[in-house]
Amino acid sequence: MKKLVSVFVVLGLLLSMLVVTEPAFAASYDHSKKYKLVNRHSGKALEVYGWSTANGGNIAQYDDLGGTSQQWTVIDVGQGYHKFVNVFSGKAMEVSNWDNANGANVAQWTDWNGESQQWKIVDVGNGYVKIINRFSNKVLEVYERSMANGANVVQYDDLGGANQQWKLVEVKPKETIVVNNTIVVKAGEVFDGAGNRYVANPTTVGDGSQKEGQKPVFRLEDGATLKNVVLGVPAADGVHTYGDALIENVVWEDIGEDAMTIKDEGHVVIRGGSAQHGSDKMFQINAPSQLDIINFTARDAGKMIRQLGGSTFHTEVYIEGSVITDMNEAIFRTDSSTSKVRMVNTRYSNVGNKWYGVKYVSESGNVEFN
Repeated sequence: MKKLVSVFVVLGLLLSMLVVTEPAFAASYDHSKKYKLVNRHSGKALEVYGWSTANGGNIAQYDDLGGTSQQWTVIDVGQGYHKFVNVFSGKAMEVSNWDNANGANVAQWTDWNGESQQWKIVDVGNGYVKIINRFSNKVLEVYERSMANGANVVQYDDLGGANQQWKLVEVKPKETIVVNNTIVVKAGEVFDGAGNRYVANPTTVGDGSQKEGQKPVFRLEDGATLKNVVLGVPAADGVHTYGDALIENVVWEDIGEDAMTIKDEGHVVIRGGSAQHGSDKMFQINAPSQLDIINFTARDAGKMIRQLGGSTFHTEVYIEGSVITDMNEAIFRTDSSTSKVRMVNTRYSNVGNKWYGVKYVSESGNVEFN
């Protein structure tokens, strides 16, 4: 009997050792979704304090009020790291001033893909994670285990405390709206979708396949703004622009035929947001134009940008602070001998030829990753 008991004791010790040493893996996060980060110790949400949109705007904890200053997109930047971008400000969470010290402040800054803006998300069990800065290797915490609204969020050595643990909770669109006829945003107007999801009626607008002739869900006239919209499935032919346009914090859950097409000459700015799952092109340029893509996440398409096949008009593309992955053919393809592209502070992986037929290319601060 004593021998049998001893065997069970040894087995128990071995099992406990296996449990203790089992590595923890982070869950998968979808860049097309929004999340709130809730501290385990205080139960309060991570936010940009005072609805700041400024560089250096402080990050703190507060009661969960449901505002977009308490919502974040979680973007995979490769090599096991993510960046956290605030939905309201469009700026990224970082350790201020490249500081390695315990207690160094955490704030927001223009999303430029630096290592101080990159974080490893590590599962600690029971639905919680710890968030480790790539540059400093310190963890995100509520300072001094405070329970107060407005308490500061900093970095510190990993002490395993509940104030260093966070739950990422998905914030789903409040409503899904079926679009039976193209929504026209008139010249100079702003359409704010308030984070709602819009899907095309497949009979009257389009089924999101590669069939030509589908209608857009949104048509933007000269000077129009489209913001805070989720385009669901089907997205038909996405968004069409006719002149200058701002497309801000727009997410294509599935690209459909094309995510966006420039139909008439203008300066189109896409700021924030993401698009994924396209069998062909993501953005189509059908007229001489300037296309700026800033802090955008593009994944899984034939190509990110295509100038109309066979066209020779001049267009210029500017890409900044973005993450581009899994393009079968290229980031930008053109048949024009004069079109240009400039890309800065952008991370990319598996993008085919990158620049297909582009004769004028300028790059700085970009990182290719596996």
